[in-house]
Amino acid sequence: MNLCAIGTGAITKSMLAEFQRSDVLRCTSIYSRKEETGKAMAEQFGLERVYTSMEEMLSDPAIDMVYVASPNSIHYSQTKAALLAGKHVICEKPFAPTVAEANELIALAKEKGLFLFEAITTAHHPHYGFVKENLPKLGKLKMVTATFCQYSSRYPALLAGKPSPVLDHAFAGGALMDINLYNIHFVVGLFGAPKGVRYFPNRHETGVDTSGILVLEYDGFLCNLLGAKDCAAQNGVQIIGEDGHMIVTPSSSNCQTVELNLRGQDSVKVHLPENPWYHEVQDIGRIVAAGDYAFCYQALNTTRNVVEVLQKARADAGFDF
Repeated sequence: MNLCAIGTGAITKSMLAEFQRSDVLRCTSIYSRKEETGKAMAEQFGLERVYTSMEEMLSDPAIDMVYVASPNSIHYSQTKAALLAGKHVICEKPFAPTVAEANELIALAKEKGLFLFEAITTAHHPHYGFVKENLPKLGKLKMVTATFCQYSSRYPALLAGKPSPVLDHAFAGGALMDINLYNIHFVVGLFGAPKGVRYFPNRHETGVDTSGILVLEYDGFLCNLLGAKDCAAQNGVQIIGEDGHMIVTPSSSNCQTVELNLRGQDSVKVHLPENPWYHEVQDIGRIVAAGDYAFCYQALNTTRNVVEVLQKARADAGFDF
């Protein structure tokens, strides 16, 4: 399946490296508003063509699938345009700003019989399956904590009065949408939609949340999710029950190592050295090769629930986007 990438940022480079290793998803081209930037990426990854016109790219019958890795605020519009053009889509996180928009994209994909994926590493990592499989062994759950705090290279620019899209609510940026989203996906993928959502942000004078604590309420336990782009921390996930606990490191976006500790038993640790994008691309390729639309659409239920959590969290914090 021939694929065109939209965007030239760091995440695109990570994914292009993995598309090169895929037997199913073959990235042949890239779209960039700036031709020179697109050409540099094409040369680095051996791509055949650079598009500077979205319309030209979407009308090209040689393109089967589009990977959307543009700024957060235009994920929805570009994904919709690709679906309307009959292209399968892998859309980077966050999938869409609102539940209504997420529902529209999901319905459109189903109507046209197209694959639609949110590019979230967690869902495709083999060790996330290990976590799900061993969750009942922990007994009655008491609490979950997930921390993903990285000092952003773009944070100093914000302090200097020059915000980048990733730290600008006008572009659907901020800590909640850009990094705490990984924690949300991890939790919602395990437990479904929460019954309560509260968000307590640290806000820059521009209004953007540079860090914050998200609290998700489930029957019998709470999940505290910490996400930050203005500071760093020891990242990872702890799931704690009456009979034991699990520790996931290095982060909710990369279940590289999982340690299972059950009361009265020896600790069990599993580890996979491959980077998370490898597992993501390989798994999406497997689903596409198998023509497993049912699995694809089922996964979109989690995506929709995550978008709903994000929308409720923004409303709770008084964000106007």
